[in-house]
Amino acid sequence: MRKVAILGADIFEDQRELTLFNTTDIEATYYSCKDPLDLVDKLADIDGLIVNLEKVTPELLSHFEKLKVVGRYGVGVDNIDLKAATEKKVAVINVPDYCVDEVAEHAVSFIFAVNRKLFTSASLTKQGVWGKVKDLKPIYPIKDITLGVVGTGRIGMKVIQTMVPFGTKIVVFDPYIKQENLPDGVMLVSFDELLEISDIITIHCPLTEQTRHLFNTASFGKMHRKPALINVSRGPIIDEVDLLAALDNGTVSFAALDVMEVEPPATDAPLLHHPKAIVTNHIAWYSIQAEVKLRDLLVTRVIDYLDGKPVPSIVNKF
Repeated sequence: MRKVAILGADIFEDQRELTLFNTTDIEATYYSCKDPLDLVDKLADIDGLIVNLEKVTPELLSHFEKLKVVGRYGVGVDNIDLKAATEKKVAVINVPDYCVDEVAEHAVSFIFAVNRKLFTSASLTKQGVWGKVKDLKPIYPIKDITLGVVGTGRIGMKVIQTMVPFGTKIVVFDPYIKQENLPDGVMLVSFDELLEISDIITIHCPLTEQTRHLFNTASFGKMHRKPALINVSRGPIIDEVDLLAALDNGTVSFAALDVMEVEPPATDAPLLHHPKAIVTNHIAWYSIQAEVKLRDLLVTRVIDYLDGKPVPSIVNKF
C-alpha cells in the first residue's frame, strides 16, 4: 500500500483529507511536529508528503527513498528546497488557484482602512480623542491617491481589477508583464518610480532570492510621499528592522501586514505593538470555501500525481 504523510494540518478542525484518500489504496496519516526531521523514522517509506509551513530541506529529503511528491497547503513554496527536490525527482505541487479572491479582498480592505486611517482613528478613540481630525490629516478620497502594486499574478491582478472602478490611479511594477496586458489606465513603471509616486504600496510578489528584503532602508529612502505599506504575500520580502526605522522616522506612514519574517512572531515583536502598524495573523487566505478548496485540490493533485495523471500545478520540472 502506498503511503502519504500529512504535516501542518493542525490548523484545521477535522480530517477532511481522509475522505478523499480513503477512496484510494493510499494510506494517509496525520503527524504533528515542530521539525519534520524528528519524524524521519516514521516517514521513511512514504510515497507522498503534504506540508504547510514545515521546512523541506535537502537533509530531510535525503531520508526518503520512495518519495515521489511533496504537496504544499498554499501558493508559496519557499519553505521547500526546489533544487534538492528536483535532483531527487520529487515533484512539488502547490495550489495557486484556491484563495485569489480572499487575499485580494484582504489587501483591498487594508487599502481602504489605511487610506481612511481607520486603525489610527480607532486607537485615538480608545485614548479619549473624539471628533478631532488633527492627528488624522491628511486623508484624501480614494480616487485621488496613487496605488502602487508590486506583482501582477492572480492576486495582484485581482486587486487591480477591484480598484479600477474607484478611479484610483494605479501604477504597477512587475518585470514579467507588458503594458498591453494591464487594464486600461493602469501604468507599468520601474520599481524606483513606483516607490517615488505611490501613496499606498501593496505587495503581491512571491518570495525569491531576488525579492527577499526587496523593501529595505534603500527602497524606503526613495519613498517621497511617505506611503502606507501593505504586505499579504510573504514576510521576508520586507526587512522588518528597516521597516521599524522607517515607521519611526516617518518615511513609511503606516504598515498593514498579514505576514511577518518569523511566523508565528514572538508576542513582544516590536511591529505587533507599534502605533503605526497593524498585523493580522496570516489569515488573508481564509474563507470557509477557500479552506475546503485548498484541501480538496491539494489531496486530489497528490493522488493524481501518484496515479500518473496530469497535474496542473507542478512547480518544478525534471
